[in-house]
Amino acid sequence: MAINLDELAGIVRQGFKEMHESFAEVNSRIDKVENRLDSVEQRMNGLEHRMTGLEQRMDGIELRMDRMDNRLVNIENDVSFLSRGFGEHSVLLNRLVN
Repeated sequence: MAINLDELAGIVRQGFKEMHESFAEVNSRIDKVENRLDSVEQRMNGLEHRMTGLEQRMDGIELRMDRMDNRLVNIENDVSFLSRGFGEHSVLLNRLVN
């Protein structure tokens, strides 16, 4: 059975047409995926920026807490000193009064 060249050319053309349509559909899907990835990347960049800001704020809070701890230790020392001094003065006053 002999195939007519025109028929063969038509079959090849139809095959190329179908391949072109399939590639166009694949390219369209790839474009959609790339757009979604771009969107995700932008959101991730935004989240990274926010996380950096939060880390900086947490570092600032940590420094403030360290300063507060130091102040509390100083206050405790002052209260102990004043308490000892009050005790000593109370003893002296009791001796003077009695």
